[in-house]
Amino acid sequence: MLKLERGKCCENGINPKAVYEFINKAEHQNLGIDAFMLIKNGKVVAEGYHNPYTNETPHVLFSMSKSITATALGYAITEGKIELDDSICKFFGEYDKRGKNEDVTVRHLVTMTAGKMIGMATNRHHRDWVKIFFDSPFIAKPGKLFMYTNDNFYMLSAIISKVYGETLVDFLYPRLFEPLGIEKPLWETDDFGYAAGGWGLYMPIEDTAKIMMCYLNGGKWNGEQVLPAEWIEEATAFQVETLKKGQLDVTKGYGFGFWQSPLPNTYRAYGLHGQLGYIFKDKNAVLVINAGISKDELLSTAVRDMYETLWDEPQEEYEEPLYALLAELGDKDDLLATPRNAELEQKFNKKILPTRSSMFASMLHATMTTVLNEPTGKTDRFAFSLDDENNLYMMWKEQTYVNKIRLGMNNEYEHTPVVIGGLKLNAYAKAAWFGKKLVVYVRIVEGCHVRRLEFDFEDEERVHIKNDSFPDMPTLAVHYVDFSGFPLPKGLEKLLKNYVAPGVLLLGEPNFKTKKLRFPKIK
Repeated sequence: MLKLERGKCCENGINPKAVYEFINKAEHQNLGIDAFMLIKNGKVVAEGYHNPYTNETPHVLFSMSKSITATALGYAITEGKIELDDSICKFFGEYDKRGKNEDVTVRHLVTMTAGKMIGMATNRHHRDWVKIFFDSPFIAKPGKLFMYTNDNFYMLSAIISKVYGETLVDFLYPRLFEPLGIEKPLWETDDFGYAAGGWGLYMPIEDTAKIMMCYLNGGKWNGEQVLPAEWIEEATAFQVETLKKGQLDVTKGYGFGFWQSPLPNTYRAYGLHGQLGYIFKDKNAVLVINAGISKDELLSTAVRDMYETLWDEPQEEYEEPLYALLAELGDKDDLLATPRNAELEQKFNKKILPTRSSMFASMLHATMTTVLNEPTGKTDRFAFSLDDENNLYMMWKEQTYVNKIRLGMNNEYEHTPVVIGGLKLNAYAKAAWFGKKLVVYVRIVEGCHVRRLEFDFEDEERVHIKNDSFPDMPTLAVHYVDFSGFPLPKGLEKLLKNYVAPGVLLLGEPNFKTKKLRFPKIK
């Protein structure tokens, strides 16, 4: 990885007190930051990472992926292969013999005004996603209404790949990734090899920051024009009105894959759970955050508060305390280092714990599993095993995937590669015994959530398994409705959070109970 230059806040006109207070607030209010990077004058002046995340850890970008897809479209338009007013039927006419989608253009896709509403929970498992789009009904006439629909950007991805005959990652590599020193990232694809476009991109924060810096600099990188300057001007300008009510940061207008910001001379890339990329145009600065939070408007509000004093006269006495604070962010998941229960570990060594669950129950968060091409979930067994050095491992099976991960037993993560939904990912896990209960934390670092499993061995005939996750789904459900521009009255918000969302959890994050155990009891 090509590293960015490092510098200090004060020497680059950044007030370290503003950053210090922002990080303090993030820690005390649990704003879920995984990785943080502030860049001024081309130098990283402040950065921080909660273990196990680093500046080189690929992280899910969710809808920040749209900004990269829009970037790919900019190349295709500049190269004369695609025009904004091209109908989607020009590229996929075989899906629409009667021309019902003839009026939907590339411009409508990239400005979220295609008039179609396809839910994120639409089952995409080994189905034709292009057909899903073409067959979906119109909610509004194309060009008349902004509707935040992820599949618009999937269609852009599919169109670019259809025109160029290569995946979106391969298309972008010589044009964007290679010049910026970015290795080919993982981008989820469908059965045709079309990248998800609106989601599914995983990149380290330092690589994401490079792309944001390239936008800040008018498309130039080390003096070379890497991005088309005219496209940047269009993509980051106000193109369409968005929502009239709801979260402040999504009511100021939309460009081509970028949101206008309530902050002056600022636009941003944005993704669910707090994936943020701010470009402060008149400050020569970029802020990138990867996070895992249920209500990411809290994080956006904290950024706006920091902005108010970030450019003030630097208060030098805060610089060293800031860097000390950033260096000591610590683990995402704190778990006491307790004595091990050797008796129970031996009893359950290499014993299968059969369970039942729905097709949605995965070690991944529901916001990832609902849009994967390859099905996950239906976890139907767990097992623990010891190796010759007395290291403890946990195995689980979901769908056809069986993974075995090592558990850190001293409040330290152990790393194990895993495969879920056809994706090669990385699990960091730790565990601790509390009497006859084993608490296990599993963090798939490409995602932004943690899975907490509590195995209760008190019942000698059955093992009870409590399943929790953060970010939590009930809070997210309310947040998403607000994000969509339909804030709920307090009564309906309470109903959704307290009754509807927990009902959904029974499918996606159920508690487990094993079948009756048949091996000898401990005496």
